[in-house]
Amino acid sequence: MTEDLKLIVIELNKLLGTEYNLITFDSLSAESLLQVLVDVFHAFDAIEKLDVREADPEETNGQIMEALRKVQYRPAVDIEDPGAFRRGLLRGEKKLIHPILRWMLENRERVKKAAYLARFLIPLDLPPEAMSMPELGNLWAQYQQTMNDFKEAHRAHGQSVYEGTQTRELRNDISAIEAEIENVKKRIERTQARLDKVPQQELLLEAANALRIEKERQKELLQQIDEQRQAMNRAALMQERLQKELHNARMAVQGATPQNLMESLLEETQVLEFMVQQKLPQELRQRHSEVQTLQEVIDEPNIGRAELQEMQSKIDELNREIQKLVEVRMAEYSTQNDTLGPFRQQAAMVARNKEAAAELLDQTTKELHEVQQVLQEKQRKLQDTVGEVILRGEELKQFVSTLRAKSNVYKQQRAELATLKAEASDLTQTLENLKAQDPSLSGALSQMSEEETTTGGSLGTVASVADEESGRAESPTAQRGMTELARLVDGLQRAVVAARERVTPLSQQLRPLRERVIELKDEMESKKQVGVRWVMLGAPACCGVRRSTSLHLMSIWP
Repeated sequence: MTEDLKLIVIELNKLLGTEYNLITFDSLSAESLLQVLVDVFHAFDAIEKLDVREADPEETNGQIMEALRKVQYRPAVDIEDPGAFRRGLLRGEKKLIHPILRWMLENRERVKKAAYLARFLIPLDLPPEAMSMPELGNLWAQYQQTMNDFKEAHRAHGQSVYEGTQTRELRNDISAIEAEIENVKKRIERTQARLDKVPQQELLLEAANALRIEKERQKELLQQIDEQRQAMNRAALMQERLQKELHNARMAVQGATPQNLMESLLEETQVLEFMVQQKLPQELRQRHSEVQTLQEVIDEPNIGRAELQEMQSKIDELNREIQKLVEVRMAEYSTQNDTLGPFRQQAAMVARNKEAAAELLDQTTKELHEVQQVLQEKQRKLQDTVGEVILRGEELKQFVSTLRAKSNVYKQQRAELATLKAEASDLTQTLENLKAQDPSLSGALSQMSEEETTTGGSLGTVASVADEESGRAESPTAQRGMTELARLVDGLQRAVVAARERVTPLSQQLRPLRERVIELKDEMESKKQVGVRWVMLGAPACCGVRRSTSLHLMSIWP
């Protein structure tokens, strides 16, 4: 809310030239806030200049509502009563005026355009009986035609402004491209002037062009090799997976015999026969009876409370009669010598077990289908995320081992690179030391560089062109300088090797001394901590040592 109020105050000061701040604007009275809203509408040409204190409140409210219609303002969704909205505006409520101000100040161009179009496109309110007059009818038709002409003219004006903006942008782009073309031409002329001084420039350019073509071809070949290698890896992984699946399938059918397969097929057939002949028809009959019952309930007229009570009493009476019949039947079975009773009980138990097993099988089958669907969905998402190849088991272990081996190679090469960098740093430092010790060496190197810059201007031009064409040419002076520099570097390398050979035994002798120094430092730190702890806690009474003596020892402790 504070951010909205801050935005309103800043934009309002820019639009009306006022000097409001958050406190003064928030403390405005309802009449002053309504006057600010009218002034904002007037700034956008949506309303005439109006003094809220002198005008009629109903007239002010009507003009504000008309201005809101002109700028196409839509109130908040929670405002449902238009009358309450009008009364709130008339009372100058902040919760209604602040959103209006914020929306108008945020969409200034849109509000200005809507207010301008509303002056010409909102039709006049004429009574229906006025349209019956021929003169007014003709004038109204001319008015409508003029309004349509204005729409077309405004649309054409907007299109022309848009096209003019695009034309200016295209002109700016064309000017920038022309300037860039001139710069490129100048660079080409300068490069051509330098290149004319180089002997055998045609041969060099042809060689550079051939080199560029060969490098592009080499890049394409390397890319093709990489793609073929990836395809081979994918094919190898797929082959391994298929071989593993084939092995698992062979292991699954390794101990299978025709008799076992026939027995499993017979069991499955029996289960399916039971499901088809007994379970499914029973469920189908049950569903039909439920549908019939529901249809009868739907066809029955509306039942009152008295009818429900009567039906409930009939149900209770029937239940009592059924209970009596069951008791009579049980008494008859108990008096007679029923030899088939245990068999009936066993058959009923078997039937119940078969039904329970069938229900369990049906439920398990549904759960299996659901799990398979979830598994397929997870596999599809994983394939979309990871790719076509999904590593599992031994493949994943092999990939991890390969990655570990590559990581070890990378660490080894990084260590070698660090060694080479250190050696290069040592050589650079040695060269600087030699330059400091022998000023003639620095002078010879500077003279050699000056000769390369003076006599090798054409060489620099050819080098720049050859860099663009991926080739390079060297002059005899440069080759001679490079030979001397290489000989100097070889001498420095031999000196470094000799120095390392001298330093190696000294470093071996220095290592135990460093270890001894570290041990002595640790021992000193431990003794210092013990002494400080002893001083802080105080000396034991049995030792007869005073505290002043301990403080003296602490002061002279190293």
